[in-house]
Amino acid sequence: MARILYVINGFDRGGAEHGLLTLIRGGFFSGHDLTVLGFCRGRGALADEIGKELGPSKLEIVTPSETLTLRGCAVGALALWRRLRRERPDMVVLSLKQANVIGRAVLCAFPGIRCVSFEHIARYRARRAERIYRYLLWLFSFRVNEIWADCEETLQETGRYFMPRRRRSAVVPLFQAGDGVTKTDYRIGGPIRLVGAGRLVGRKNFALVIDAVARLRDEGLDVRLDIYGDGPEGEVLASKIAGARLSEAVRLRGYVSDWFSEATEYDAFVNMSDTEGFCIVVAEAMSVGLPIIATNVGGIRDYGVDGVNMLKLDVVDPGLLAASIRQLAVDEILRRRLGEAGRLAIRRDYSEGAVRARGVQLINMGSGLEKVC
Repeated sequence: MARILYVINGFDRGGAEHGLLTLIRGGFFSGHDLTVLGFCRGRGALADEIGKELGPSKLEIVTPSETLTLRGCAVGALALWRRLRRERPDMVVLSLKQANVIGRAVLCAFPGIRCVSFEHIARYRARRAERIYRYLLWLFSFRVNEIWADCEETLQETGRYFMPRRRRSAVVPLFQAGDGVTKTDYRIGGPIRLVGAGRLVGRKNFALVIDAVARLRDEGLDVRLDIYGDGPEGEVLASKIAGARLSEAVRLRGYVSDWFSEATEYDAFVNMSDTEGFCIVVAEAMSVGLPIIATNVGGIRDYGVDGVNMLKLDVVDPGLLAASIRQLAVDEILRRRLGEAGRLAIRRDYSEGAVRARGVQLINMGSGLEKVC
């Protein structure tokens, strides 16, 4: 049994944070002693859910704030150092960029502990100090023994943040498909109902999805769009919807943790991101059986096959998206074929058994030959 310390910025509603809960529930750490250290509490109830799964003694939240501050980073570094000195875990997993910078620096004082950097997106982005983050991540990368990434593209692209050396690397998707609701009716008896989901941030390009809806409605197609999620672009999107007089056609539904439980009422899921990690929301939509239109980025490259279980876009373009929506709107056979193929593939490849087997393989150091990263 390995003693594992999982260090993360906080417990917001993002894919990396919710993915930790998915791994815990899926049995990825089964048979091992897992403790989670968060530098701040974050927004929402995710911290409480993780605490219920692990037990209160296995979750430490350093500061109660919703956002990670400089003070939180300093206090978090001290809390991490104390825990490492006291408990000497076998493995430390570092998730998200601040946790990686702090964790790698602190772990320099503990060279015998296995350090895993868990990467969630191909390019680190920061409103401020992006270059500083890149330099610090590269500077302390010598301390990383192993890299996990949520998809193959993330694993390849984040190599720029690491000094070359021999270290293990592996893909660890932050997703588990359940056997929940299933779409069975692919008829369209009224408006064309589209759905999107994710953080309301610029790289998701929800504004361009709205442009595609506006274009189709101008052509006479009754297209409706619901967007699930919250984030800094929320007010901008709301203003765009109002300015385009689309308030009756486009709705911002806010954050709903199990949005996909309502997915059977929609006709297709759309994703126009210019970068992604695994892209949990697309996998969630596929697991229900929704036909997918998505840009070919991140983990979508791994589990999506154009014309087989989704329609892929090679570039972010509202005109191309509108054309794909038209294609689906007039072809019930295509909608059913894509939806059913996607559901079968996702539920097979990302089952609870697959999640558990991945954890056994990696944590027990059985993940194959080392690579130079």
